[in-house]
Amino acid sequence: MRPLIIIWISMVLMSKAIGQIPRANSGEFQYYGEVVAENTTHSMERAKSFFNQPFLVHWDTVARREQPANLLVSGKGYINVKAKLHGIGTPSLVPVGLHMSVEIVNGRYRYTINHFEVMDKAGNPQYALEEKPDTVKNLVYDQLLQQTHKRVSFVIGWFKKYMKEE
Repeated sequence: MRPLIIIWISMVLMSKAIGQIPRANSGEFQYYGEVVAENTTHSMERAKSFFNQPFLVHWDTVARREQPANLLVSGKGYINVKAKLHGIGTPSLVPVGLHMSVEIVNGRYRYTINHFEVMDKAGNPQYALEEKPDTVKNLVYDQLLQQTHKRVSFVIGWFKKYMKEE
């Protein structure tokens, strides 16, 4: 019995857990969160300036709609994900396009990240991340999903910390 438990524990520890990208009801990959804002004015300023920072997400377009105590900032850009493009070889940077919006209403801010697209080096969309093309190997696609999940989770964590700082 003891060797069986040791083998089972070894298998669990050695296997890699694949991060799963959450999906909206429509089936589209989407990250969503709602956080209570401590100071609405401060949160509005931080949300505006977050989209001016190109090192987390490379923003192509940013739009704002502002009213007293309400704000909607949305941006379209891409992140660089380190993944293999083929089953063999070394990983390279793959641009993954996304849309992000931050809405501040009634002392809360909501963020949404969705519309993921794999792009080529020239910035042209290749395919939606939810739809694996037949030409892409399963191993490559799984790695791309896992690395995208890691990168977006990092961006969300950094965004939440950024919104809290004074």
